[in-house]
Amino acid sequence: MNALSGFIDFQGRPRPTAALHCYLIQAVAFGLAIYLFSSWNLSSIAFIPDEAFSRLSRAKLHSYWKTPWFHYTTFQFIYDFVPRPSATTIRNLQFVIIGSAFFGLLGIFPRIMAWVAFILGAHLIGGFLQASDTIDASTTVIQFLLLVVAIFPRDAYYTIRRFRPLELNDKYHGPYFLILFFMMMYYCLSAINKIVDIGPDWFLQARLDLFSVHAIERSLFVSTISTSMWFSSILSNYELATVSAFLVLVIELMAPLALFVPRLIPLFVLYFASMHFSIYLSHGYGYWSNMCVDLLLLPYTSIALWYARRQNLRPLAEFELAAKP
Repeated sequence: MNALSGFIDFQGRPRPTAALHCYLIQAVAFGLAIYLFSSWNLSSIAFIPDEAFSRLSRAKLHSYWKTPWFHYTTFQFIYDFVPRPSATTIRNLQFVIIGSAFFGLLGIFPRIMAWVAFILGAHLIGGFLQASDTIDASTTVIQFLLLVVAIFPRDAYYTIRRFRPLELNDKYHGPYFLILFFMMMYYCLSAINKIVDIGPDWFLQARLDLFSVHAIERSLFVSTISTSMWFSSILSNYELATVSAFLVLVIELMAPLALFVPRLIPLFVLYFASMHFSIYLSHGYGYWSNMCVDLLLLPYTSIALWYARRQNLRPLAEFELAAKP
């Protein structure tokens, strides 16, 4: 079975996927949730005036009103009837999210823990955004990952009682495909947004070289481990930065092609992961969550099968034979 040969076989059936892939998704989703809600203190929402959450204040704050869908999907509507939470309550909600993610990471009631972390996380992040504040775009990726884990097939979880990473089953393919679809559209829509906001000549207007120059100048006054002088000096070249911006725009637009030509998935994944890493080295922005999710899209089933054949692992070979039509 070659996971890169297509998502379905000749009869239209999903190709078998190793449970290992779902286990990796589960572990990364809960791990990123712990990292996200441990590194941010969202209790500052409590100190934002209630008027900032009102539609009538949007013009004064020079911001748009994220409604109606955002107001309801993140459960902000409950504050139309009850007072907004205190800083202590918000902090305790963060502790609940972190605790739920920790239990899910250990394999203790992972479905319930994923729902708790997803719903409470969406609520806190929604309040932060609705108050016209900014937040890392990777929160969207983490929240989607938690949602995917929450709707896993029942046997796709690893638990304290069940751990069979080499099991092959076609029902394990659904979570992988959902994440692949989301990430490829995530990048494609990012490119479309660049074209809508700036124009098709975005790669000429981006001036990525100036970002690198700024990073070099800032490093003279601010100590940082996230800026590589060597890398920034290379990307500060105008011609090279323009070519890099052009590749970003074109490859992001082409990302949905991975849905139809699975053999291209590793190329897209490695490009986007290296793109995020280069942004970290040159601009100081660490899109680690996006990188982790990108790397989840590598063909781990094919890698596991290749390794099993090399090691003559009998259990995996039996599962593979059982999965063949």
